[in-house]
Amino acid sequence: MKLSWILDILLTSVVVGYLLLAPYTKVEESFNMQAIHDILNFGVYPAKVLENFDHKSFPGVVPRSFVGSLFVAAVLKASDVFFSQSVGYSILTNSEFGQLHVQVMARGILATLNILGFSAIRNSIDAIVYKERKTRRGVVGFFFLLLLLSQFHLLFYSSRTLPNFFALPIVSLAFSRLILGDMSGLALMAFAGVVFRLEVGVFASVIALVSSFGFGQSPVTTNFFMLAAGALVGLALTVSVDSYFWGRWLIPELEAFQFNILHGKSVEWGVEPYSAYFANYIPNFFRPPHVLALAIVGLFHDPAHDGSPPKLDKNNNLIITHPARNSIRVLVFSALIFVALISGQPHKEWRFIIYIVPILTLSAAIGLSHLWWKRTASLAHKLLLLFVACSFLLSWSISAFIAFVSSFNYPGGEAISFLDNYLFKNPPQQNITVHMDVPACMTGVTKFTELHDSAITFDKTENKSAVLKLWKDFDYLITTIDMNHPPQDVVLDTTSWELLEAVPAFAGINPVGLITTVSTVVKDSKSRNAFVKSVWKDTKNWEPTTLFNLLKNGVVLRDFMFVYKRVSEDSLPIEEYAPLPEEEKEQNEEPLELKQEPLEEVEPQAIREALNEEIDAVEDILETEFSQEAEQHA
Repeated sequence: MKLSWILDILLTSVVVGYLLLAPYTKVEESFNMQAIHDILNFGVYPAKVLENFDHKSFPGVVPRSFVGSLFVAAVLKASDVFFSQSVGYSILTNSEFGQLHVQVMARGILATLNILGFSAIRNSIDAIVYKERKTRRGVVGFFFLLLLLSQFHLLFYSSRTLPNFFALPIVSLAFSRLILGDMSGLALMAFAGVVFRLEVGVFASVIALVSSFGFGQSPVTTNFFMLAAGALVGLALTVSVDSYFWGRWLIPELEAFQFNILHGKSVEWGVEPYSAYFANYIPNFFRPPHVLALAIVGLFHDPAHDGSPPKLDKNNNLIITHPARNSIRVLVFSALIFVALISGQPHKEWRFIIYIVPILTLSAAIGLSHLWWKRTASLAHKLLLLFVACSFLLSWSISAFIAFVSSFNYPGGEAISFLDNYLFKNPPQQNITVHMDVPACMTGVTKFTELHDSAITFDKTENKSAVLKLWKDFDYLITTIDMNHPPQDVVLDTTSWELLEAVPAFAGINPVGLITTVSTVVKDSKSRNAFVKSVWKDTKNWEPTTLFNLLKNGVVLRDFMFVYKRVSEDSLPIEEYAPLPEEEKEQNEEPLELKQEPLEEVEPQAIREALNEEIDAVEDILETEFSQEAEQHA
């Protein structure tokens, strides 16, 4: 369609808007983000500079690949060299106020790659539509991007440095090849599987089998040659790059496979029934489920079909008259089989199956295109198209609201940004230390968010005993502990600290409040006029303040992260755990000795992953709760 370029702009605007709305990162994104920071600021050679890298101090449970981070950092560095030579100013090293803008740029590069991947899928589907072989109007591709616009998970996370979303651009490019009947797409998926996420390789293997044995689209030998070629290239790259950064020979995805699958450790992060992907996660990708309904319609229509009857050779094998025949069906059925296979893994997360979303959306676009081509003047057909349009608008509204609410899931990032601004305006006269606890580091703190000032040390010590030993050296705190209402097992000298800021975080939704406010604006002329004037003023200033304040009426927030400044020395030694009464100490002297020993070995990773699971589930909970509340008050 001639208007496809408008959708390209809208798609880019939505992804960039989500990025700017929530520029901070969660813990599962931190490895790649810290790696990008370290590569940019310390370099990669000689090997001794790697001792400054974050993964040396916080290696995580299993090693991850540096390949994606190295690529993004290389693009950023090349851009900075060009920019520096053009205007004489470095965007990386000449910043006095931290490098959050560099973090945003790094995420922007990944977002660009994912957008290009979606565009490649659009171009491929438009190239094979037989019905439009002469007009090239691109109806299917237009509807594909249109349906993508209303989805939350795919677009909100397209800029986030999760391994899955480093793999996604390659997977999208692979899909664009496979749609055309070009089996080299399998090599791309095998490459992404070896380097970034092993489940992509499983998906590629399923496609190879379904293509060969299910639809006879390509020889099995060709398919597995492509898989082997991609896997070997990926293996050579990941071994050479990651062995250098980790200081030992390794294949990160192989070690992750051994840890999570062979040793069964992934169950420690929660288990769900076999049906969870089909019953919960896939429906949550598409709310309302108009995409799923249209995807079923799309399965009955092959865009590459030229209308000729099927032909068989002398051995009764189907003759493929066009390499793209049934390519969409191959991908859709492979996606369903792939989900069925990995459903056998007890630990489940939506990002493990994110790769199927473009495929189901593409099938839905084919179904919607069929309804569009076959449209008539009948009232029923008009109502059907109107229903789809309304579902799209509702889906987009839900996604936008969830994205707005999700922006409150990064209190650690907001807290350190506040402190950076405070220290920038009140520069320290001597060396100071800022301590950030585990929840702060999990909800937005990265090296990019820290001021690069030699007088300021940012401490992320996690072991409780080590924190106690360093406590007197801390000048500022970013913590979840509210000193006005501390937990019973925490004893702090609250008179030694001044509260600088309390940062709220998401605690629930209040659709009644939002509906009431909107109703008032609509019905009351004074409120309506004031709202319109305020929005117009914001538009001229490129500020969404009025709209955000309106949406906040539907969000319940609670103070979660606190920023403190030391104002005096502690009058008493600080104890992290409240002391027991003397008589209880005497009665339980030996057991108390046994209890204190593991306290020294508190595993921060357990805290980190537990909190991350709570934060990571917010979007899914929010979608369900919002839908139910909206239905009750409709």
